[in-house]
Amino acid sequence: MSSDPSAELSSTALHILDVAEPLFARHGIEKVSFRDLVAASGQRNISAVSYHFGDRPGLLQAMVARRMWVLNVDRLARLDALAREGRGGEVHAVVAEAFGVLADAVRQQHWGRDFVLILSQLLFHPDMSIEALVSPELTGSIETARRMARRVLKELPLAVFNERVDMVYHQGVYALAMWVQANGPVTPDNAGAYERFVRNTVDFLAGGLMAPVSPARRARTAHSRG
Repeated sequence: MSSDPSAELSSTALHILDVAEPLFARHGIEKVSFRDLVAASGQRNISAVSYHFGDRPGLLQAMVARRMWVLNVDRLARLDALAREGRGGEVHAVVAEAFGVLADAVRQQHWGRDFVLILSQLLFHPDMSIEALVSPELTGSIETARRMARRVLKELPLAVFNERVDMVYHQGVYALAMWVQANGPVTPDNAGAYERFVRNTVDFLAGGLMAPVSPARRARTAHSRG
């Protein structure tokens, strides 16, 4: 397992990330200038952000990596526990744990709401992608969930399965982002509504992953293999 990327950053770099994260979540990852970040972080040197992170993709890479590391560790532990319980073949349970890590971060971590808003922007960004910004070591838990689901859904054509897994991940992130955008942080007043939303989202995502393939799509997939 990879080490925590935050351990390699200076206290100044971590402070800049702490300041940048809510600003990017609130105003957009392209809307906040480095000058704004320098001012908000109390740095005197106008080039402080560039010194520590180089450019905007470098800043976003560090910002996403430190949160993805936490999520990856948690998700791997949950999926491992699921397998030890003999439930690794339950697609709904795999989806619940894989998605639940991010859903719980929104509820429990002070950075969860901001992170999911930033993540949703990156998934929709025309010039940046999670794959380009994050080392595969930090997304190993997502691949673990993919393999667990594939062992059960092996009757699905591989192309269809891979498309659905991507849709499950993207739609899960978007659903969380839309909820927090509309409702703000999870509080005692809206916690019940949030729990119902999470359960419903898991049902929706798992159902989509397990849905039957239309005869037309299955025929096209078989033809393309031929």
